[in-house]
Amino acid sequence: MENTNPFKALEPDAACPAYLKQEVVSEIDMIRNSLQVVEVYAYGIFAVFTVFVSELLPDENQRK
Repeated sequence: MENTNPFKALEPDAACPAYLKQEVVSEIDMIRNSLQVVEVYAYGIFAVFTVFVSELLPDENQRK
């Protein structure tokens, strides 16, 4: 039984133009960069929020 790749039969002679490849790579880079910015700001906001809330909540060790 021969193990063939069915995806190669879809468009065996198809070629992607260089400008289209560049467009796709640019879109992926923009998404990656946007997510990195969100990660930087979201991490900072959650860290500050955690410290703020921990200061508001009563400490269990101080009650005893």
